[in-house]
Amino acid sequence: MSDECTCGDLRAILALQAQFCQLCDLAKWAEMRELFTEDAVLHVFGKDYVGKDAIMRFISRRHLGKHMLSAPDIEIDGDEARVVVDHTFYRYPDLVLFGAGVYKDILRRTDAGWKFARREIEVHGHHVEMTAAAKQRTKPIADTLEEVPS
Repeated sequence: MSDECTCGDLRAILALQAQFCQLCDLAKWAEMRELFTEDAVLHVFGKDYVGKDAIMRFISRRHLGKHMLSAPDIEIDGDEARVVVDHTFYRYPDLVLFGAGVYKDILRRTDAGWKFARREIEVHGHHVEMTAAAKQRTKPIADTLEEVPS
């Protein structure tokens, strides 16, 4: 394997990020499982899920919905890449914003391509917190577009 970063590496890493979201949203667990290395770690809510089986047990029991990603920050060093990307999650069936946060990934280049070796999910906003905050707001920020503060 090469230590050089190519446009192909960048495309593959972007595709991996997108595939995670698409496969999760479509509940294609067998295909999603292949995005991870055998010894991968998923760190979320203060807990580590180690190995593909543990990761898939956790992910497949989550809410179904639609994931959206920002443009990622990617640093490649040989056969390892670090990726930081913001995400939002809209839960089915009503597609209400359910959560927002950051994915912090360590990817490993394998013979089969780039895979997740570690994914840390930071949740910065969650439906319960956002709902409570919305209930505290007693009046709208503005009644018309012209009244929106600049």
